[in-house]
Amino acid sequence: MKVSVYDKQGKKVKDLDIKSAVLDTEPKPLVLREVVLSFLAGQRNAHAKTKKRGEVSGGGKKPWRQKGTGRARTGSIRNPIWIGGGNIFGPTGIENFNKKVNVKVKKQSLFMALSSKKSVNGIIVLDKIDLKAPKTKEVANIFKKLPVEGKKLVVLPENSEILSKSLKNLEDTKAISFKSLNTYEVLRARQVVFIGDALEKTVEYFGSKEKKKAEPKQKETKPSTSPKAKE
Repeated sequence: MKVSVYDKQGKKVKDLDIKSAVLDTEPKPLVLREVVLSFLAGQRNAHAKTKKRGEVSGGGKKPWRQKGTGRARTGSIRNPIWIGGGNIFGPTGIENFNKKVNVKVKKQSLFMALSSKKSVNGIIVLDKIDLKAPKTKEVANIFKKLPVEGKKLVVLPENSEILSKSLKNLEDTKAISFKSLNTYEVLRARQVVFIGDALEKTVEYFGSKEKKKAEPKQKETKPSTSPKAKE
């Protein structure tokens, strides 16, 4: 798979040939859906909480005697059937919304997402940007010259604080390290821009390396110790 490489002036310099499953995997909608839902579920935090019967205010005294009043019997005004009483099955504030997904499935879904972007020319590579200090205006001018539009996901080859700050205030742009690349962010963006050697590092980091199967050990044949052999 060939990916176009551009310089800071927006001119195409060369084509980068990537031979890996990272950019050549057939997308499967059901797998992508499973991983995206798992990612979004992991972003949820349990904030809502209701008070149970033992947490609401109110006395523990029996409101009225058991018999003789004509009213229904009751033992406490904190009873859930009373107005202002405790809640039985309300949120606790400690819910865990995480959905487990196999690590191999996550990796395959990332390959599918990147492959789908590559199929519509949604992946390009930009030469390394050297900045001594955060400069949003300079980075914005570079991106204006590139053939990109809409939401952009910028993949950095390393955790560069200077470059991250420069990209932070750009409209419809999100910067992320190649190690933090995930299916949701790739699908959410219209185009993915790899800075410097970020694409090669992504292929090396996520690329599946086939392990060579160990050859079975041959059993050593011991010399026969039978009486006939001695003769």
